Amino acid sequence: MKGLKLEVGERVLVAGRPAELVQILDLDRYMVRFESGELRSLGRAEIDDATSVETPKRAYDDYTPQEKAEAFRWFEAVKPLLDGDIRRGEKTALADKAAEILGVNRATVYRRIKHCDPTDPLTLLPVGGQGRPGSRLDEVTEALVQEVIRKHYLHRKQATPTTVWTEYLLPAFKSAGLAEPGRATFFRRIEDIDPLVVIEAREGKRAARDAKKRMSGSYPFDGAPLSSVQIDYWQYDIEIVDEVSRLPIGRPWLAMCIDTFSFMPTGYYLSLDPPGASSAGMAIFHSITRNEKWLAKLGVSMDWPVWGIMKMIHADNAKEFRGDMMQRFVRYARTKLVNRKVKTPRYGPHIERYFGKLAHSVKHLPGATGSNIVEKAKKADPRKTARLTLADLELYLLSVIKEHINTPRKELGMSPLEKWKSYFFDRETGRQIQRLPAEADDLARLRKELLPVTTRKLQHYGVQWDMLHYDSEALVVIRQRYAKTPEKDFIIRRDPRDLSEVYVWDEDAKVYLTVPLRNPRGVAMNIWEHRAAKRHAQEKGHPRPDENDIFDAHRERSERHARIREAEKETIRVRRAAEQKKHHAQARKQQQAVIGVEPTISAPPKAPASAAPTRSATTAPSVVVEDDVFDDLDS
Repeated sequence: MKGLKLEVGERVLVAGRPAELVQILDLDRYMVRFESGELRSLGRAEIDDATSVETPKRAYDDYTPQEKAEAFRWFEAVKPLLDGDIRRGEKTALADKAAEILGVNRATVYRRIKHCDPTDPLTLLPVGGQGRPGSRLDEVTEALVQEVIRKHYLHRKQATPTTVWTEYLLPAFKSAGLAEPGRATFFRRIEDIDPLVVIEAREGKRAARDAKKRMSGSYPFDGAPLSSVQIDYWQYDIEIVDEVSRLPIGRPWLAMCIDTFSFMPTGYYLSLDPPGASSAGMAIFHSITRNEKWLAKLGVSMDWPVWGIMKMIHADNAKEFRGDMMQRFVRYARTKLVNRKVKTPRYGPHIERYFGKLAHSVKHLPGATGSNIVEKAKKADPRKTARLTLADLELYLLSVIKEHINTPRKELGMSPLEKWKSYFFDRETGRQIQRLPAEADDLARLRKELLPVTTRKLQHYGVQWDMLHYDSEALVVIRQRYAKTPEKDFIIRRDPRDLSEVYVWDEDAKVYLTVPLRNPRGVAMNIWEHRAAKRHAQEKGHPRPDENDIFDAHRERSERHARIREAEKETIRVRRAAEQKKHHAQARKQQQAVIGVEPTISAPPKAPASAAPTRSATTAPSVVVEDDVFDDLDS
């Protein structure tokens, strides 16, 4: 799922014009050279969202027999390293063994396996047969680089990479009469070393043993940005009001992600929805994607340059963090999910401390409820003092985040933003020292991978989920394709904020098909409205309500609450449901602004007219109160 790579030498598009990245100036400032020779300094928003301009992937038949033999030779040698359950302490020994078999050094082994597909041996071959441009060193140069690293970096003096480069590597190459390698290449060699090897060489065996215990336990090894991102929920200690009547509608929920290396918040989702899989997914989606377009949509000016796939998601044991959606997503993103041990709050300090900061920040706001019994006893009725809408609270949250990331922290010795930037750029010279995080490819699919999921067999009427039936011409084609294997399960996802359609994974085309409601009487509703309508139908004498019973109950409830609104006798539940519905629509628009225009998928051949289902004539959304607090888990 790798997308645009912001690295020197990468080909990109700027307003459709091909260009080459020649220098990384900052996290959001890049120097490009057009084919005409023109140089221009650009922000990320000026670079097209398409993935890097690369040579198309070669077909299997295009590889020579020698290349295939070499790929499978490598695959057999490094197979133990591709095992996801490998212990960190064993990695170095396995890499050394593979390097000996292959006749290369350990760093070369690490580079080859870092971005390979474990299911495709051909991805172990160097790109274009020449390796990474500018990173392949001759044997003499490579040997001297490794010697300098061994003598001066892997040493108890604990010299920084910049110090080793300036004081040892440059003089060594000058003395040998050789041209020094690129600075970024040198830093990549250091990055490729096993962290435990570095700790043992620089801090001793005891420190290495302690680090190994930490890595083998539940707490992540946070040695770089995105190596570990913590996620959790918190209910705001404040009552908010709806935007129309300005009357109270309750307390909102916040799902937040924080990078443990820099203490930088990386993403969030603020809503009236109770904790669930979809809220977690939306926070993770925000964490992975860039913020420029999203902040512009909100009208906020703020430097928040965080993006990229996290190597580890660290969460508590709540069911929304252990469900099928999260398990499938970490496999898709090739990341890792770690659920911290029960009754071990010390393993989630970053997110807990940040929530404490947020709780303190709202104590003075109108509508604040207080965070404990003593504070609540001293507060006036928060419903009478509430003034902020959900949109107001989100802008206030962003101001708190802005202050937080720019305020120095004692444990970091700098601000979170400076800590984040210091990993990628030398603080003294401003030169780039590490590769920037790659941007996710195909944001539309990424968003769907973070939606609640189930599996279903295709029936003659399409698919069914919670008594709602979905079908389309594209689904008819798939049914015909798999007519001889009717027992096959298909992956299906849905957005709990809008049940008017589901997304069915087409394994052959590698795309999600959008499948609407089959029933023309269907109306757009969210998962909470659906469950409330189902309960209403049961109370009316339908113990097992079907699809039409649910639609009828939904319309009855909509009409009843419309009359309540007209009479200006809205209850808190009615106002909350109306605001929740409005926020869902706004949140979907914000996400679409980040995703952009989704690629057009070629329509499959039309099915016979007799087999084509009736498409849904979905009506405009209507407001329905939620009777109970439901989560939106996978089942």
